[in-house]
Amino acid sequence: MCGIVGIWIKNSSAASEIDHLKSAVKAIQHRGPDHLGIKKYAKLGLGHARLSIIDLSESAHQPMVDQTERYSIAFNGEIYNFQELKKSLVDKGVSFQTESDTEVLLHHLIENGMDGIKDLNGFFSFLFYDNTKEQLYFARDRYGIKPLYKYEDADKIIFSSEINALFQFNIDRTINHEALHQLFGLTYIPGPLSILKHAEQVLPGYYGKIEDNKVSTAQYYDLDAIKLIDVDFETAKIEVKLRLENAVKLRLVADVDLGTFLSGGVDSSIISLISNRLKNDLNTYSVGFDSTYFDESQYAKIMADKIGSTHHNIQLNQSDFKSNFNDFLQAIDEPFGDSSAFAVYLLCQYAKTNTTVCLSGDGADEIFGGYRKYAAEFKIRQLSARTKFAVKLGAKLLKLTRQNRSGKWGEMNRKVQKLNKGLNLSISERYWQWANFIDANDRMKLLLLRSDGKQFETKISDTDLNAIFRADQKLVLPNDMLTKVDRMSMRHALEVRTPFLDHNVVDYVNSLPAEFKVNGKGRKQILIEAFKDDLPEAIYNREKKGFEIPIYDWLDEELQAIFNSKIFSKKYIENQGLFNYDYICSLQKEWGSKQFGDRIYLVWTLIIFQNWWNRQLYLNDEENKSFKNH
Repeated sequence: MCGIVGIWIKNSSAASEIDHLKSAVKAIQHRGPDHLGIKKYAKLGLGHARLSIIDLSESAHQPMVDQTERYSIAFNGEIYNFQELKKSLVDKGVSFQTESDTEVLLHHLIENGMDGIKDLNGFFSFLFYDNTKEQLYFARDRYGIKPLYKYEDADKIIFSSEINALFQFNIDRTINHEALHQLFGLTYIPGPLSILKHAEQVLPGYYGKIEDNKVSTAQYYDLDAIKLIDVDFETAKIEVKLRLENAVKLRLVADVDLGTFLSGGVDSSIISLISNRLKNDLNTYSVGFDSTYFDESQYAKIMADKIGSTHHNIQLNQSDFKSNFNDFLQAIDEPFGDSSAFAVYLLCQYAKTNTTVCLSGDGADEIFGGYRKYAAEFKIRQLSARTKFAVKLGAKLLKLTRQNRSGKWGEMNRKVQKLNKGLNLSISERYWQWANFIDANDRMKLLLLRSDGKQFETKISDTDLNAIFRADQKLVLPNDMLTKVDRMSMRHALEVRTPFLDHNVVDYVNSLPAEFKVNGKGRKQILIEAFKDDLPEAIYNREKKGFEIPIYDWLDEELQAIFNSKIFSKKYIENQGLFNYDYICSLQKEWGSKQFGDRIYLVWTLIIFQNWWNRQLYLNDEENKSFKNH
């Protein structure tokens, strides 16, 4: 687990750009504080910030070069089946100098080329260079667990694990207005977009090559290529359990201390349960809140007591929010509006005091159908015309009451309003509307620059619910959930492993009928049934709330101070040329009203964006207070 940087020089006049490689690696040193390494060639520079997990010796440092010095690699991630791959390579006569998975990956690519990616079980992004042919290869794992950005202009191509590294080079910092539009809808930026016009995210399941200054890409893994299989529920249940147990076992290999995140939900409880059976003295970590509605730490304790782990709970309140907010902002390399990232930030900070690797339950909701919107989608397809009328009437009657997630009734009203809006839409339209957290009308009032965003709307032609799950595996999972965990954990040099995203688990579950997962009995049915006998009833037999923070309560006292600061002043907003200042003023006035509703997500995302802009793009020039390439 690390951070990588690479720069390819297209034009010899820009050769000096390689000199910025050192500062670029330092900009992501938080991802790998154990060692910083650089390797330079005539047209290429590779940089690496290492977090030592497997083979802690100096010989495993990166960038790593093979014995012939023809090939080199800068690698971020873990290859869980590296021992199996290593045995195959040894049988072919390959000798190894280290015990690291990096050296195995290097030789596996040398022997098999980029087709060898299909053999990898793990999460990764890497840059692999053939110095003889002057070919640079790059790749990202199947599900986007590890990030990889690519920037290109007339002189150079730059790769990095975070946008922070890109800013160390001479780049065009023009904002991507389509990305801004998506940010103020989804609260995150979907790949291949990035916040910068000339940078993009390498998509999950893709690799590419640079040769003669030209970039080509290819897809090596396609979620939609998985076909349904004919299997009965009981057989599938046993297979799901076996595959998940094996996935956890693979992810418990490390030369450092391990633990698990334990929220008290089904997913993290299952991962902790299996981990505890395979590893002695397991540390488990949870986060709670001073709000009764949001706090689920009691369920984490129930599960920790059940398995006998050494449990650590961090209880957060508004004071914690105030004292850590500015530090949290530094962990956001590009604007990201999922407010639960704040809790993940402090959870990772807390876990790092005892462990270097944690296993999490991320990915289970998207593959097993855990989100409430999946149950809503299932139900909406069963509703009669009379029931639809009743929903519309109920939504109309409830509309004048508070709509937010700060309490049971406000949350119920919010869900009724969202269900009502989606009743008569097509599957694709409903999916996209429910994917957005910020209302389109509010977005249009805020942003000065227009974009319809149609090219990023997910087209779902298949009526099978599996198509909805796969859509989230391509949109929500890599761009929201995995981005959140990667940035917050790596800010504290903590590696988070995701057993549910072992491709042997994902491919099998995606091949199962949707009704095995979501049906009239509820969500995640096959997962719950597979482990039901091992879990306390309080864990699997309760309503899912989702992992969120009480931002209505926590922002209440701070909002005016933030909105009245420099970054929301009339001069600042008008100089940016991005937002409608009058609409921002109206948000200030309406804050706390019953009808503020989901605009809280817009406010949070706006605060995040303005702080990011001020930190990354604003020139502190006392004479003209100008901006960079807005």
